Amino acid sequence: MKVVVLICLLMLAGPVGRAGVEDGAFEQAREIPDASKPTFFQFTTSFGNYTIGNNGVGELGFNGKRRLFYLHTKIRLVGRLRHMYFREYERDLLLLYQVTDGKVYLARMNQESKLVKWFTLIEGTNIGPCAVQGEEAHCGESEETAKIDLKTGKLKSAT
Repeated sequence: MKVVVLICLLMLAGPVGRAGVEDGAFEQAREIPDASKPTFFQFTTSFGNYTIGNNGVGELGFNGKRRLFYLHTKIRLVGRLRHMYFREYERDLLLLYQVTDGKVYLARMNQESKLVKWFTLIEGTNIGPCAVQGEEAHCGESEETAKIDLKTGKLKSAT
């Protein structure tokens, strides 16, 4: 009887290894414009409500608290954020964003600590469709797809 209960529990739990991870596309954050330029980006994840200014300073609201965070702590953000897409991955937050200088970044942030684990400059691509496929993010148009390892943030290849 114990074995049957254990098997039933394992079947309900689903596949082991990638719990809670599903392949799929990023979603576009809602832009709050001021004079036709985005000033803030807003979106909600299972962790809380995010508001990120076009200067890269963000605020996470959860459980009645508000916490600030910064997208770029290791380098200076040159310009303002123009577009932003997001996706949850293994309880972390993936942020794809374009800066007014034309550069496109993909960042992975721990939602509990609000610390950016890594960010990657995706060169030679416009901000385009981006989707999680297994343990990679595939970003860009079909002729120019960048593949980023979601564990390390390293650019794997461009095809």
